[in-house]
Amino acid sequence: MTDEQHYLDALAAKIRIINEANGWDSVTLRDWESGTNFDKIPSKLALVHSEVSEALEAYRHLDLENFIEEMADVVIRVLDTVGGVTDDFHTAVMDKIEHNASRGYKHGGKRI
Repeated sequence: MTDEQHYLDALAAKIRIINEANGWDSVTLRDWESGTNFDKIPSKLALVHSEVSEALEAYRHLDLENFIEEMADVVIRVLDTVGGVTDDFHTAVMDKIEHNASRGYKHGGKRI
């Protein structure tokens, strides 16, 4: 596998290094397994949600530049969170893309 194939994992590692250097606490596999920091993962997911909400507000104001910035924040928050519990997120994403490709057109009868 090439470095490009693991780009998401390398990006997650870089994000975590920067965040930790700036004093932000990261999620670890130990947090997931031990349950001792039971609020850490829900807190990180809430931050992802807040970034998505900020992107929605940017869209509502037709502010494309801010929308793109907020979507970048979404990706950063997701990679920071998942990077602490796996070093192979790339495979999970690729597997999910393949699974989605095998689904039928608008599977499940969903309207949107």
